Amino acid sequence: MKPQIRASVCEKCNRVNAWGALYCEGCGGKVRPIGIELPTWVQPPEPSPTNEPTSPPVERVPPPEVKHEPQDILNDRSACIRIITALKSGRAPREGVRYLSVGLDGAIQRLQWAFERASHGEAQILWAIGDYGEGKSHLLRLITSLAEEHRFAWAYVVHDKDQYIGLHKPAWLFRQILWSLQWEHPSLSLWRYHKEMTSPPLYDRWWRYELPNKLAELTDWLKGQGWQGLVVCLDEVENCCQLHWKQHRPAWETLSQLCRQLNGSVLLCVSLTSGGLETLKFLWRWHVSEEAEILLSNADSNSITMPRWSTSYALPLAEQIWRIHAAAFEWRPTVSAEEIAMKASEQAEAAQSGRWRTFVQTAVSILEREHQKKYQQVGIASQVVTQPPKPSITAPMPSMLVSLSPPKSPLPNIQPGDRVEIVRTAFRGFRGIVEWVKGGMAEIVLDERTQMRVRLPLDALKKLR
Repeated sequence: MKPQIRASVCEKCNRVNAWGALYCEGCGGKVRPIGIELPTWVQPPEPSPTNEPTSPPVERVPPPEVKHEPQDILNDRSACIRIITALKSGRAPREGVRYLSVGLDGAIQRLQWAFERASHGEAQILWAIGDYGEGKSHLLRLITSLAEEHRFAWAYVVHDKDQYIGLHKPAWLFRQILWSLQWEHPSLSLWRYHKEMTSPPLYDRWWRYELPNKLAELTDWLKGQGWQGLVVCLDEVENCCQLHWKQHRPAWETLSQLCRQLNGSVLLCVSLTSGGLETLKFLWRWHVSEEAEILLSNADSNSITMPRWSTSYALPLAEQIWRIHAAAFEWRPTVSAEEIAMKASEQAEAAQSGRWRTFVQTAVSILEREHQKKYQQVGIASQVVTQPPKPSITAPMPSMLVSLSPPKSPLPNIQPGDRVEIVRTAFRGFRGIVEWVKGGMAEIVLDERTQMRVRLPLDALKKLR
């Protein structure tokens, strides 16, 4: 007799629902119980040595070894601009994370130890716990930076219940991990997982127990292409608190199986807020069991956190931001790092929470204002014209109409094909090539890894030689 899974199917839309459902979760129709037969797995015959392989061989392209020093980021102007843009908006930058990691020596040592254990085949599960604005995303980006140094392929996934991405949907979570790997490492060959990437199953209950094995198989597949292992960063897990009460048990079962059965050269990092952790303990104790609360309590005691904000970190961090801003906009800031550290520390101490984020955003804002002042002074000085010579008293003066409006500054002479730099608007500091010019507006193709076009007025551009 073939094994079966009991479920309930809707008589109206044929949707497969959980066993014991009173109505269809999709349309609300009447459901009836059924038994779904599981297919029996048959081991395929081993190919003979004379037969040609049916699957294309995997092209083993070893990833490039990363041996850059943290201060090398100052030589890449485009990367510095992206870092300043991310810091100004309160996000953790994708580049230069090691250079900005102030006060994280202990956390880096612990992460290095975890990577060493993972490279020897011992799976590691890390927990990044903290309040909003206290550096959890920075820790995750630091883990991805260390992954590149240790030649680990990494995937960054954000828990989103509206997009079916999370612990309650393990098949869709695995699908997002695959797509993140493909986006971050375009040279990867993932043809073996084409089905999982394009059509995840609707009924994925067995994925809760198979997800650790799937990650181990994926790690072996990556090792065949020259990588040392796999890193999965799962951010904003506190969104599990927003799940429907029926979805808490699937999420718990998935996380429990990952903590118990994960093996191989895999490093899993789970990030959530302190408040979300306490709420999740209460919800899972109510909807699941006390075992879930015990697991989360152990995670809280063994978590990796950012150090508590202290004024001793102000000056080193301000100096790093000062250098990145100077390299991004090719100028020497008129304000010193000591003054930036003092003003930003006052704002951070006055904040109730998120002091790390408050300090960084304040420091960047001070540098932005100083840079704008310098540009305005240069613009005013360039508009000063020499006064015409005074006419002779004996010469008759023709009647002239006097204009009361100030003279308008001429627009820069920019033509299609010129290389320009954006000096104001949200894209200030970016460079690109002019595509077309019409009616005081110009379209610019920015110099980025992905081609991007923006349309800006001519007075927001500066022609480069």
